[in-house]
Amino acid sequence: MQNRKFPKWGIALVVIGVIVVLIGGLFIAPYNNMISLEENVSTKEANIQSSLQSRLDKINELMPSVQGSMDHESEVYQEITALRSGIQGVSIDEEGNMTIDSNASASELEQADQASSQLLDDIRIAIEAYPDLGSTQLMSDFMTSVEGIENRLSVAREEYNEAVQEYNTTIRKFPNNLIAGIMGFESIDPYEASDEAQEAPQVSFE
Repeated sequence: MQNRKFPKWGIALVVIGVIVVLIGGLFIAPYNNMISLEENVSTKEANIQSSLQSRLDKINELMPSVQGSMDHESEVYQEITALRSGIQGVSIDEEGNMTIDSNASASELEQADQASSQLLDDIRIAIEAYPDLGSTQLMSDFMTSVEGIENRLSVAREEYNEAVQEYNTTIRKFPNNLIAGIMGFESIDPYEASDEAQEAPQVSFE
């Protein structure tokens, strides 16, 4: 009985298949890792957004009392009004409540961070000018909660920048940079809130 030889074209196909599998294995692992790191950045960005919304929620609670008691012609009142109506990445409803846009970019979050931090500072100035406001239970509750919000926001900023650094470093390394270029992975800018925003506002109603 004659032994059948494996055709040369079959051997070539096997070799090509092995090469494809090896190349695919070398490609898939780094690609999946980049996807995971990119998703981690998105998660950390969402944490910043959540903390900023908590800050806005407290400001929303205060606004009726603050603006209802202030001289509407005062410089602080005018600044508060201008800030609330002009924050990029933030929408404001008919009742004056501010909400972070769900699709706000990191750059818009930075601007919302800075503007809402300034709003807190303006509220402090307003309370000092109108001492009766500081004696309300609402203001007492605000003092208790604002410190926790600012601490969470500070942590969220740091964690976001750490995630961005890890992602950016990974896509720049060889051969990841080749895969990143082919698959469209691009570097992400770190979160750069203003110095004023990064420092937790000191809100005192004494």
